[in-house]
Parts: sequence; structure tokens; C-alpha cells
Amino acid sequence: MPEYYQIKIKGHLDQRWSDWFSSLSLTYLEGEETLLSGSLPDQAALHGLLERIRDLNLTLISVVRCDPSTRPAAGQE
Repeated sequence: MPEYYQIKIKGHLDQRWSDWFSSLSLTYLEGEETLLSGSLPDQAALHGLLERIRDLNLTLISVVRCDPSTRPAAGQE
């Protein structure tokens, strides 16, 4: 079953990076941080995404699995 995640990394990434991150939404936060958010199909996809972040030498700040009830409505991600 897909799970909804919010992954925070250091720095502002260009929107072109969204293809590298399984088409997750990129949101710029204060303090030069980017929030990647969206659904991933399984734990293997999450681990693959985290490996990609590591391989690109990006600084991981946090990974949060969100409760489906707190997930933004469609079009608000």
C-alpha cells in the first residue's frame, strides 16, 4: 500500500530535479530547505529515494511518514 512521505533536504532544488525524485512535489521552505512530498509505493521505493539523495551528496534533514488523514487534498501537494 502506498505511503505518503515528507522528506526535507538542505538547499533549494530546481524543479527539474522532480524527475529524479519519483515525481514528488518540491516545495521551497524558509532557511534554504526543500520539502519533497508525495506517495511512494513501498519501502523499497523509499530506500531507493534515500540512496539517490545520498548519491547526489544532498544533506538529508528529515523523513516523515504522514498519516493519510493529514495528507494534503489532491492538487494541494
